[in-house]
Amino acid sequence: MILKPKFYENQSREKRAIDPGAERQKLGLEPDCPTGIVMFGGHGSKVMVDITRKLSEANSGVQLILICGHNEKLAAELKALQTKKPILFVGFAQNVEHYMALADFFIGKPGPGSISEALQFHLPVIVQRNAGTLPQERYNAEWVTENGYGIVVPSFRKIAPAVQRLLEPATFADFRLNTSLYCNRALFEVPLILEKCAKHTETSRKAHAVV
Repeated sequence: MILKPKFYENQSREKRAIDPGAERQKLGLEPDCPTGIVMFGGHGSKVMVDITRKLSEANSGVQLILICGHNEKLAAELKALQTKKPILFVGFAQNVEHYMALADFFIGKPGPGSISEALQFHLPVIVQRNAGTLPQERYNAEWVTENGYGIVVPSFRKIAPAVQRLLEPATFADFRLNTSLYCNRALFEVPLILEKCAKHTETSRKAHAVV
């Protein structure tokens, strides 16, 4: 999966150009509170309301960065919620990588783009897989489980216990170790592959011309 060039810059927590705690505080979040980023594409999803409500009701102790996309109705509904921890609402963002850099884990659908972006920032993920999951995205969820990159739930109704399990110190350390080994180099590998294909095609063309 090819990512935007910005996702290859300072993605590791140790090399980030910003101080996550200071930037969180600047945006109205608590600097040291476990932080989840919630994303469901460019128009968000109604399930984000349920996720936010359930985590607050369960006293999960996490704060959320909610990427609402172009969905102003969703943003208004989320802003109306009374939560026990701070929430940051973001509309359609061209700089998702900035908010990824402020998060500790990711919640969203098992799309290849969003999972790749989260893992590039070494964020453990929580995704859903059930009968309603798009066929092309089901394997992504299996891949997350197989590689120990996070937790797959059958429904986001189970989000509170999933977050609780994810943030158990030993479990979270294992997930972070696994995600730290993930390295997406597609942006640099694809041009090389295309170059090889072009050279092979040119060589074949010349060979046929000689014959």
